Amino acid sequence: MLTRWFFERRTRSRKHTKPLTIAIEKKIDRRINKDKTFLVQPVDEYPFLVRGDTIDCLVDLDRRTCSCGKYDLLKIPCRHAIKAGLTVGRAPSSLTDNMYSTSTWRTAYKETINPIGVPEDSWVVPDDVRNANVVPPESRRGAGRRIKRRYETVEDKLRSSQGAQEKKRRRCSRCGEENHNRATCDRVI
Repeated sequence: MLTRWFFERRTRSRKHTKPLTIAIEKKIDRRINKDKTFLVQPVDEYPFLVRGDTIDCLVDLDRRTCSCGKYDLLKIPCRHAIKAGLTVGRAPSSLTDNMYSTSTWRTAYKETINPIGVPEDSWVVPDDVRNANVVPPESRRGAGRRIKRRYETVEDKLRSSQGAQEKKRRRCSRCGEENHNRATCDRVI
């Protein structure tokens, strides 16, 4: 499984020619569209005051920080940093941290993971590992009523909830016909 994952991601990263990964490019493009109304005032060579729609932020392009906090946390330029960078003539991709670059993506999946070529029967497992008594960790049951139904995936949950919304057919217990019950049955028996 890991061999297949690494191979697929390695081939996908080789096909990618842009300096940033696909997801980061999309985020930056969305943020560029949102920052058109911002006003940028230089404070010094790198710090800028960006007047936005709701808050004013202090952006430092040299330290890669913004007072809104998004740029500091994710290391992807926020709307304020992108607008400040564009006024100076810096591309938004140059403001992004190196961990989001395509070259870092390629080096992460550069190594190969070889499948195990030895069948399970010929594995040499030490006796102390084979005879080890592994018990589950001690835990207490959670408070409250237990959940009776578990779903494998979100799709299973949606399917079960949609099935419950379907109108259930009622059958009369007296005459056996549908669309009415015993209390409203007007058939002669």
